[in-house]
Amino acid sequence: MSTPQRPATTYDSAHDTDGQEHAADPAEPDRLGWRHRPGRTAYRRGRLWPNGSTARLREDVLGALGVLKVATADQLQRLLRPGAGSNTVIRQGLRDLALHNLVASDGNTKTGHKTWRLEGTAGLEAAGQVLGLFRSEMGSTARGAGRTGAQHAMAVNETIAAFVLGGTAEDAPGGVGRLADWATEVEYVLPGGRRKVRPDAVWQAPEIGVPVLMVEVDRSTLSTERLAGKFTAYRELFRTKVKSNDPALADEEPADRMVHWWLRDWPGHTRPGYPPVALVVTDASPLALANRQEKVSALARDAWGGGWWTRRDDNADGDGWREYDDAVPVIATTLELLAEHGPLGPVWWRYGRNDARYSLLDALESPDTREAYDERQAAREEKRRQDHRDLMETLACADCGNVPLQESTSEYGPKGRLRWTRRPGGRCWDCEEKDLERREKEKKAKAKQQLEAARAANAKLRRCWTCRGSIGGKAGSFLELTEEAGPNRLECPSCVSDRGDQELGPLVLPLPTLRETLAARVSTPADPWWNLRVQHTTLYPAKDRR
Repeated sequence: MSTPQRPATTYDSAHDTDGQEHAADPAEPDRLGWRHRPGRTAYRRGRLWPNGSTARLREDVLGALGVLKVATADQLQRLLRPGAGSNTVIRQGLRDLALHNLVASDGNTKTGHKTWRLEGTAGLEAAGQVLGLFRSEMGSTARGAGRTGAQHAMAVNETIAAFVLGGTAEDAPGGVGRLADWATEVEYVLPGGRRKVRPDAVWQAPEIGVPVLMVEVDRSTLSTERLAGKFTAYRELFRTKVKSNDPALADEEPADRMVHWWLRDWPGHTRPGYPPVALVVTDASPLALANRQEKVSALARDAWGGGWWTRRDDNADGDGWREYDDAVPVIATTLELLAEHGPLGPVWWRYGRNDARYSLLDALESPDTREAYDERQAAREEKRRQDHRDLMETLACADCGNVPLQESTSEYGPKGRLRWTRRPGGRCWDCEEKDLERREKEKKAKAKQQLEAARAANAKLRRCWTCRGSIGGKAGSFLELTEEAGPNRLECPSCVSDRGDQELGPLVLPLPTLRETLAARVSTPADPWWNLRVQHTTLYPAKDRR
């Protein structure tokens, strides 16, 4: 949580009258983040500082321990004097500060390096003066942490060093931020005071667009369930709202003046969601660390996943976006990758994105946002429009060459009735209408020609048995045949219809007489129905005629 700043002063001017360090490097105050007194160009051992340390070095050591809480001389050397060939100067400063009960050592790390911390109230106040912080903001002295090797604190220190110094690889980007931008073991109380959230480290870098970053360093000792539960606790903490002090909201209703406390303490957030949390895992094999990150991601999905939204009327085939207003952005990496490539290298995996690794700022960009969806939707709509324009090009009228400009390929008539749909190689509606008229005329002409031919052909055939009219029927009647009558037809269409209406049954021609039969043996009968009468004799024998 941001704190009021007091002007940086020396921790005890009475004790700094002896040794002075060489001329200051103008870049170092920016890298460390606190100011120094101008020094002389030579130093000498003094009675108060028998190990020969300088005031500036002691200030740097106190400030670094105020941030890190517990550190080794080697870590302090890499952070404070990265160009030095050894940590001798740092150890001189630590021994001098220990003589004045400002720092103390509790033990050694697993690799045999002595751990140092601030000692008592005097040490905390001295470091607070260097950092410009009040005593209440300095936290504890981490007494006793070194007795067990302070393994977790060492991992946190290495994480901070990787951020400040950058990666060790030849092509790795440099570090980012200053040591004073960090705070460790800061406690935040959850709503209702039930329990506290204590990030391993808190980093502020608004100059690069990161107002605050919570850092969790995991040595693979916690269960994945407890580790995932931390992200749920972060979300519960970030949900807390407080009354805004913005004068512009003075006239608003009390409910409208409530804002998230982290926005008031760390303004400048432009990314959706709550402040991000970085998970740095270590002390296991690469495969075990990868599996651990995956499992924590799955268990904490409710905290970082956000809510999925989509719009059916967008015709997006199920595509949508995530709302991160109530989500904690989580990025993860291993300490080994971070130390090798630095925070600006491709080491971060963003929960919810693919398995690719990103630089810090790229990883903090939320995936599947509404803006990204709108861009995809705009691209889909433009593609649909282009596809439609391409389709319209294929629908150029085969007669007049007109390309349709309307969005639809269909033509609608009165009362919204579909009357025409364009097809590739087809016609526009106007040309199609003209073609319909032409085809209708051709159809009528062909029908008339066919009718005239049928009338002429039927006129040459035998007459209707019943009415003795044309076998094709009366000219112009509704039942008139439009084609030549068949050889077995006996009546015109009108007589056939009348027979059906009167239920007279089929027409049966009279049997040939004996005289007609004998005459047919000599010459062809003149009766046009002779062959049918003979056929009916077989079909309808005399005994069945009744």
